[in-house]
Amino acid sequence: MENDASKTRTLNVAFLVDADSLKNLECNILSEIKGTLEYKVKFSDGSTIKYPDVDSIVRQPNSDNRFIVSILASVEGHPRHSAYFTLRNEPEPPVEYTVSGPQRDVIYLSAKLDDWIASCRQWYSALFSSGIGTGIGIAAFVIPLYLVNRVSEVFPSRKAGLAGFMQLATLVTVGLIEYWIFKMLPRGTFAIGYGIKRKEKYNYILGVLIAAFAVSVLSSLFAAWIGHHFFGL
Repeated sequence: MENDASKTRTLNVAFLVDADSLKNLECNILSEIKGTLEYKVKFSDGSTIKYPDVDSIVRQPNSDNRFIVSILASVEGHPRHSAYFTLRNEPEPPVEYTVSGPQRDVIYLSAKLDDWIASCRQWYSALFSSGIGTGIGIAAFVIPLYLVNRVSEVFPSRKAGLAGFMQLATLVTVGLIEYWIFKMLPRGTFAIGYGIKRKEKYNYILGVLIAAFAVSVLSSLFAAWIGHHFFGL
């Protein structure tokens, strides 16, 4: 008799799932465990509702007033197989699964789950890894301070009028842009129902914010360069 095994894995990644990817998860992975499949969907209003299949989930409006924040899929087969799979915005980790059963089946199913997760991974997932995320966080803190220092060379705070407020304006503007850029990069995106339009809106806002950030940085550096080369500041 083959040994029983269990594998639990947590992944701190950003993901995007839509109707097709959820149906693929159910039909090609979870359905291989012959048993009772159940979904628990939590919404932003605090309610949690059980659904018997993916089709019931993808028919949800997923509006701004009541959007999906997590999906838990569970299937228990007889006598030894089970799987629990979670997708959520918060708390960490965004993705988590546990597979139990005969050792060979656990290896097989966990590999398929890993491939499925990789197919849903967002392009900015690296931001949530410990090393890269820390580096970007430090950069996000340093960049506004660096720009303020450069602007102060052209607009010293001791000057009267608008020039005296340029340092504060630079710090606040760049800091707010950075804050909203990170807000537009959610850990979990459920592109179901109105969630599709919400994702498109976020992508548009993100593009505008990145352009604004680039303009802010370049204009600050250009002003400092002009002051240094033409006015000896």
